[in-house]
Amino acid sequence: MMSVEEIKKLPILVLYHQILKLSSKYPSKNKFQLQIAIKESFRDNAKITDQKLIEQSIKIAQMGLRNLQLYTMKNEEMKHNYVLKDELNIESMNPKDKKFIYF
Repeated sequence: MMSVEEIKKLPILVLYHQILKLSSKYPSKNKFQLQIAIKESFRDNAKITDQKLIEQSIKIAQMGLRNLQLYTMKNEEMKHNYVLKDELNIESMNPKDKKFIYF
């Protein structure tokens, strides 16, 4: 994972690709719409000529990348730390109907 200082030094195109890459791992049923919104946002911001607005848009993108990195890191941590264990050894909710197939 990159530090905040490393993120600030990234070229815009690399920042764009990193955001798209991490957004593809974001667990949401609206993942596709999220990626479309990211692409549209970058496309719209490419037309900006005011230097202050450009810097503001870059900072927003950098914050978005950092948030996605933190989410990804936390998600990986939870996968490794919270493993479900079948300690109760529950066989079935309906032991009488073991041959019954639930759909």
